[in-house]
Amino acid sequence: MTGQLTAIQHQRPASLKAIVVYKGLIVLVLLALSAISGFSWRHYDSLAALAQDALTNGELGLGAWFLKTVLHSQPQGLRVVARITGIYALVMGTATVGLWYGKAWANPLMLVMAALPLPLEVQELLHDLSWQRLGILLLNLAVVGYLLKHQLAEGFASEKHSPS
Repeated sequence: MTGQLTAIQHQRPASLKAIVVYKGLIVLVLLALSAISGFSWRHYDSLAALAQDALTNGELGLGAWFLKTVLHSQPQGLRVVARITGIYALVMGTATVGLWYGKAWANPLMLVMAALPLPLEVQELLHDLSWQRLGILLLNLAVVGYLLKHQLAEGFASEKHSPS
């Protein structure tokens, strides 16, 4: 079994490994965002008191910025963010693990999950043009293009080997 797993791992192209690592990191960030949003929505009043204390004492930095950002969001909005990012992260994580292990269902699922945020990324780029947004959009377009090419290649290979 271990020999089979090692053989499968060596068959993966470096580009596919890079996509798995990239999307795996995104999953971790989304899970953290979901957890933070969920905590913030449940403890909104405590965060308001904490923010007031931090601002009164002159404490600045990332923590103060985070508290200000959360307090400018409504609890209902934080609840929606927590749920959507959590669900998206779980599905993306499932697709990432499936892609790593070479499961047939993983490539189309990853293709859909990678393409899903593209319209939003284009809208954000048009609204606020920046090199960072452009880079993220181009990277995600490259991922979708590669996965589409990979999916089409697998489809043609399975048609060749199926009995006519």
